[in-house]
Amino acid sequence: MKKFLFILLIGLAFTSCKKRGKAIWDTDWQVPLVHDSLSMSNLVADSLLTVVSGNYVLDVDASLFEFRLSDFVSLPDTSVQNTFNMSLNITANPGTSFVNNVEEHVIDIGDAQLKKIRVKQGGIQLKVFNPIPTKTFFTITLPGVTRNGVALTQEFVAPAGTVSDPGVATGFVDLNGYELDLTGQYGTSYNRIQSKMLVKSDPDGPSVVVHTTDIIVFQFTMKDVELDYARGYFGNQLVSDTVYAQIDAMNNISDGILDVDAMTFDLSIENGLKVNGKFKINSLKNINSIGNVVSLSHPNIGTWNTINAATGSNGNITASNTTLSFTPGNSNFEQYVENHGAKNELSFQLQMNPWGNVSGGWDEIYDAHPLKVKLNGLFPLNVGLKDLIFQDTFALSLINDPNKTNVKSGQIWINAMNAFPFEGALELYLLDANYQTVGIVSGTSAIESSVFGTVVNGIMQKKSMVYFPVSEQLCDDISKVKHCMIKLKLNTYNGTGPNNQIPIPANAFFSFKLGANLTLENQL
Repeated sequence: MKKFLFILLIGLAFTSCKKRGKAIWDTDWQVPLVHDSLSMSNLVADSLLTVVSGNYVLDVDASLFEFRLSDFVSLPDTSVQNTFNMSLNITANPGTSFVNNVEEHVIDIGDAQLKKIRVKQGGIQLKVFNPIPTKTFFTITLPGVTRNGVALTQEFVAPAGTVSDPGVATGFVDLNGYELDLTGQYGTSYNRIQSKMLVKSDPDGPSVVVHTTDIIVFQFTMKDVELDYARGYFGNQLVSDTVYAQIDAMNNISDGILDVDAMTFDLSIENGLKVNGKFKINSLKNINSIGNVVSLSHPNIGTWNTINAATGSNGNITASNTTLSFTPGNSNFEQYVENHGAKNELSFQLQMNPWGNVSGGWDEIYDAHPLKVKLNGLFPLNVGLKDLIFQDTFALSLINDPNKTNVKSGQIWINAMNAFPFEGALELYLLDANYQTVGIVSGTSAIESSVFGTVVNGIMQKKSMVYFPVSEQLCDDISKVKHCMIKLKLNTYNGTGPNNQIPIPANAFFSFKLGANLTLENQL
């Protein structure tokens, strides 16, 4: 509709102020401008439209928001260091090996106590420092980091160095597909990663003296790690948030009454996490353009709802479902929609493991199976409109050239065919730079509703011819216009009276031809 209204203003662009010349005469012109059409697919996504008994219905199956693994667990970039100190001052022959024991390193994962994770993205930056004055071979093993059952092992050759200027070698391992056992050496802990370092002096190099001050260092840094699986205890986390859904088209409704049919829908919590929880909607509000607020009422709003853990294993997960049904008998959803606000505000709380570690550390989360809050419902597009004002404002600058032919007066016309059950009366407010009204251009009649028409190709259609006169005075003031405000007043009729709920028939459309009849003042 906005596109149609904007095109309507093209006709006004022909207007300019008059200026007297030596020879002046008038000529009349009829100017066709554009032909266009509008259907429900221009207003609503095709995927949401279905037809029941010949009329349009909104079939909504939408995910409002999701909680994934990354919302509960994230691994920060973590640097870990493993050192090996020489116990004696010795002469190391070529090929001498130095081995340290397996070391454990704690990973900071917040309150979560994880025993196993699997990586889908990120890696480990490895770095070794050699203070021995001969080339040295490093074999680095992370015993609990495996892919296909094989532990991650990397070999490095570091150049000779000193304590103050050690030889350095670096490498990077892509961890995609690796599993990390975080239970430590004895399988009883959590959030721990193990490392082991084997160092061997160059078999082909010289004998060197090794001192107790020589410290061999191995560092690894986990970088940009993202998980697709985690097992353990995710803590007693409480998430509180407020989210907003904006329906921009509603911003253009400034006044009037929208009456909708009784609506029933389900708000479902589909839990793909193998974690128990509970969920509470604190409030759901609709705020319209003039600040009126309607809060959705329902017995479950403001109360905790239990969420059972999903079931299954090895990625074959069956989600649990908690459903809140909203009906005309238990909610005010009809009044919520009729507030026709663009802004929707949802405040909620989600708590995981409200009863503690009841699984003994066997909670599991697969990133492919999130917790979803979904909206499901069939909404008949049965609407009643009473003086509903669709309003929009945009910039419009009309440039005058007094030395050329000017429009003395005229009218813009619309030849419309309407298959929607709405009547529309249109006004154009031409505004100056301070948004003060310069002039108003009103249609001589309304675009009539299809209910007053006849059946053509199986659908009711009504033809209308509407004129918008452009006065000589408005032509004189047109240079002041910097903005244009459109007001479209919509009403529904069913043949007996206004403000009745009327279904929108399948294949409803609005087509039009736009043109102008102009009286031009020509000068020499």
